[in-house]
Amino acid sequence: MIKSFANEVSEEIYHGIYTHTIRKFLPAHLVKVAQRKMDILNCADSENLESCFPCEKGEAGVRDAHGKYSIPIEGNWRVAFHWDQDDVIDVEVKS
Repeated sequence: MIKSFANEVSEEIYHGIYTHTIRKFLPAHLVKVAQRKMDILNCADSENLESCFPCEKGEAGVRDAHGKYSIPIEGNWRVAFHWDQDDVIDVEVKS
């Protein structure tokens, strides 16, 4: 379950609030994709992350240099997050 967001823009994307800031930050065709992936992430736990995103071909849950896991959206855009036991914290959409 998602417990916290790293920034306000990511939280607004998750809740479906389309502000001018979001339209400047993320291309319009990726907003729904990011929202859908965060919805799936909200229902996932650390044991079944790979099965929730089977089409990602091993890219789901890959850790970066900062210890964050990430799920690809498209191109360089990703949903990045930390695990805290079975909760997801510091969720953010980044490029």
